[in-house]
Amino acid sequence: MILRDYCPETDLAGLRACVVALQDYESGLDPRFPDGASIVDAYVPDILKRCETYKGKIIVADVDGEVAGYAMIWASVKSEEIEDGGFEAARLADLAVLEKYRRQGIATALIEAAENYARDQGATCLHIGVMAANRRAQAVYAASGYGPFAMKLEKRL
Repeated sequence: MILRDYCPETDLAGLRACVVALQDYESGLDPRFPDGASIVDAYVPDILKRCETYKGKIIVADVDGEVAGYAMIWASVKSEEIEDGGFEAARLADLAVLEKYRRQGIATALIEAAENYARDQGATCLHIGVMAANRRAQAVYAASGYGPFAMKLEKRL
């Protein structure tokens, strides 16, 4: 496995496959989420734009020339909430590994690469969002040293 920066000329199809897989997995956890095929055309250009906005980049895990997974890291996201005082943090916005490549250490390697990028950009903390029902992702993040920072609670009406 090789970790490298996303290259639009060679990695677009692989990135799209990972986005669809991630979104399909999350929509399986919460049916209010749309399926991956219905969002991928709008989502990929949007995440590339957000990388420009937040000093970010996409790191891909390449296994024998195939994109096995990706991490999208934003190095500088400033809170827009007045009560946060303009708090700034890096954010691991997306992390996905295709099913056939799971349990090979790829997610952990992507997390480490994202941390290194954020640190190199001057970030002093890194936030990750994860769905409460996504226990597998929570376990990977916990094993990498992440713990709760804030929680959103929901009550369906």
